[in-house]
Amino acid sequence: MTRVLIIGHSDADGHLIAEQTRRNLSLVPTLNVEVLVDPHRTQGHQVWRQLELMPEIDGADLVFFVDLMFSPSSFVAESEALVAFAQERQESRFFIVDHHPLPIARLAEAKNIRAVYRPDVFECVFGPRSGMMVLAAICEHQRPLVESIRQPYHDILAQGLRRAAAPGGELGGEALLGLLRHDRWDAIYAIGADDVSYHRLVRGRRVSNQPRSKVLVTVERLARSIPHSLSSQNQNKSEPTGRNTRSTAMPYDVGVERFVKDSHDTATYRNAPVLTQDLEALVTLLEVAALSLTDSPETAFTVERLLEEARDLGGEGIEIDERAAKIILQKASFLEMHSGKMRLR
Repeated sequence: MTRVLIIGHSDADGHLIAEQTRRNLSLVPTLNVEVLVDPHRTQGHQVWRQLELMPEIDGADLVFFVDLMFSPSSFVAESEALVAFAQERQESRFFIVDHHPLPIARLAEAKNIRAVYRPDVFECVFGPRSGMMVLAAICEHQRPLVESIRQPYHDILAQGLRRAAAPGGELGGEALLGLLRHDRWDAIYAIGADDVSYHRLVRGRRVSNQPRSKVLVTVERLARSIPHSLSSQNQNKSEPTGRNTRSTAMPYDVGVERFVKDSHDTATYRNAPVLTQDLEALVTLLEVAALSLTDSPETAFTVERLLEEARDLGGEGIEIDERAAKIILQKASFLEMHSGKMRLR
């Protein structure tokens, strides 16, 4: 198995992007995917100077940094720290995707780092975009970009996620990841619909000494009871989380929603058919392979080279149907044609 570690920012959209990335990469059967979101270790741009605090990285073949920005005032030191860290670990490959500008030229000094800047939060992921990326866009105040597909329940869920991830609470990090991993949208919805007096935030931080609602206490207890393993995905479904339960307010799962861009020339999105897992896995792997080959914005490659890279990333045992892959690449939104070859859009 190829060992994969996803490291995400500990704010609301960071949890969502990390979980969406985990789901997409986990569709590739040869990838063993873990996620690290920590209110202390992955909170802000200082993470780049504190990578030694994440021993989990040393056991990973592929490392994905998602939604972790570089500071406009200290990006030189931060990028130098990451480059030095990566150069000492040539056996690993590092991928960065963020909706904040990246020091791509400086990061290119390490041959095992690939970075892509995607200003639209909705696009800040590899592979399919589900309703989780709609929530991420709302959490990051990019509501207009998803207006064509946004529903009222997305707003309430986004509110719940902001409250759950807020520093000063008990849910940020592994607890919230567990709720997302096990599709406990009912619990997150309940927090979002809860009385605002229990969830006062100042600069995104939970106000200390404010009373905790019954809903919040119940969700915290639920989060503690959820096992880290996905083998018990359907457990804990019956525990109540307040008046807005899954049966009354959430008869659907935003994790299975699928959205695509209307065209390359617009910022609007539309509903898309739910793809089969095999197709979603192939799309995800091809997109990562395209970034892996891109060592500069002008880098172009052939279909054959892209498939070779995808097989290399997938590891031994991965099977890629060449005919299916070529059909996908004809319509892939993450690629564009250039002088008879392809390059990452």
